[in-house]
Amino acid sequence: MGGGAGGAGRGRRSHPYDAHEALRAIGLGAVPALLEALATPRLAETETADANIRLNVLEALMAVGPLPRCAVPAVLGLLSRRSARVQRQALRALVFLRPRPTRLAVRLLLEACRDKTQWQLRATALDALAALDGPVPDDVLKEALGRLSDESPYVRRSALRLLGRCTPPSEEVLRALEEQVVLDDESRVVVLQVLSWLSPSRALPLLDKTAGGLVGLLPNDREGARLGLYALHLLAGMGEGARPAVGLLRRVLTHAAKRGHGDPFSWSMRIHAGTVADSIIRSGPLPVEARTPGPGSPRLARALAGPGPGPVDAEHPDSARLQDWVDSLGPLSQEAEVRLCVAVARVAARVWDRHGPENDGAQSALLALEEWVLAPDEAHQRKAMEIGLFVPSQLLASELFNAAWCLHYATLMVADADRRGVGFTGLTPRDPEHLLATCAWAAYRALSSGTCMTLDEGWRSSTLTRTRTPDETLALLHRAMVDEVLPWARGEWDPIRDVLRERRGLLGE
Repeated sequence: MGGGAGGAGRGRRSHPYDAHEALRAIGLGAVPALLEALATPRLAETETADANIRLNVLEALMAVGPLPRCAVPAVLGLLSRRSARVQRQALRALVFLRPRPTRLAVRLLLEACRDKTQWQLRATALDALAALDGPVPDDVLKEALGRLSDESPYVRRSALRLLGRCTPPSEEVLRALEEQVVLDDESRVVVLQVLSWLSPSRALPLLDKTAGGLVGLLPNDREGARLGLYALHLLAGMGEGARPAVGLLRRVLTHAAKRGHGDPFSWSMRIHAGTVADSIIRSGPLPVEARTPGPGSPRLARALAGPGPGPVDAEHPDSARLQDWVDSLGPLSQEAEVRLCVAVARVAARVWDRHGPENDGAQSALLALEEWVLAPDEAHQRKAMEIGLFVPSQLLASELFNAAWCLHYATLMVADADRRGVGFTGLTPRDPEHLLATCAWAAYRALSSGTCMTLDEGWRSSTLTRTRTPDETLALLHRAMVDEVLPWARGEWDPIRDVLRERRGLLGE
């Protein structure tokens, strides 16, 4: 028996995940040993083995929290090594570390941007420049403009991500983006996205024209449908600034009705046009005469008016902060829980639409939840649960994977208590009474790109994602829930019932 036990011990291999978890527990204390390893000229006999060790050390550095900024010089030094794999991983680590825009850092990253053999190296170097913790230098801006003509669409998208940081934008940048909309078919959605970030007024006519392509769309024109629906998604992100496009929205709805219910794009056109109208209504104060007072929930109103989640630190991780804040709301009615879930599901649906607006499942689930709030009967319960009855695929990008789980959990909230079975959560304990916190946690992870391991290879996304700190992400979700539920809890007006009525009036429905 002793031999058998020894054999089992010798056959056991530790998983890299365990090592990374141990490094997280050690924190910054692990950094000196990791930096010493990176500074060692040769870590193994062969170049391949040496590269593998350095890749693992870089992975370990990215597992340490808080950010080990002191590692930046050592990571920059890896850009001169012969291994292309090490160079690429070093650049990914710099995206994570967000170095200051020192002369050395900028010079080395610009050299990587000009590599003539590896598009991955050029793209990731531009991403590292976009992540610099400070103003964008003029020579970096010039490089980004020049990379708009790169042969690789991934490099062009990374250049666009970098240009998205140029605030306020110069006239040169705005003109280059307007030209790129016409010249770059492969990156058009990203160009429109960046332009809508930097100058909504300059983006509006281009978005109007692009979304207008939905009117008269040929039956099988999937790319035209995707572009038009994505333009509607960007218009929804402009809020009140999209009001000049109301006429377009009505034309899209009229055309969708003519196409009929059997058309593959008809429902997507209708629901995304409604999303733009919803954003227009929500972005401004609702007229007093349009408000419907209600009984409210004074206790919940007091809780929502209080402080939000506390700051994230080593002793108080993001999941615990979110769970604690949800627990502070106290016992909730099912309607209050659903309304809070609608708020975070609205955020998750925006994440989903950014990647694939032609798939209207997210907005359909959101609408079904809103309709249940207006009429909480068995028919609306069944409709919401049927739409949300899915298991997200791990082939999805991390943001989409978590956004899908958020919407799934939200639709479970309308179920009777004995049917709120949950098969996967990011929190403990894993029981149905924590479904609201689990739903909010999934939305948090959807907003935190790359917080979950999926099989997506990382180059699939054709859109850009804003980078937020954990505290910023928690604050965004908290604000979403407060804005959605506090007026109802105070009995002042109903952000679901009143907005739905006003948006239908805006669209002439």
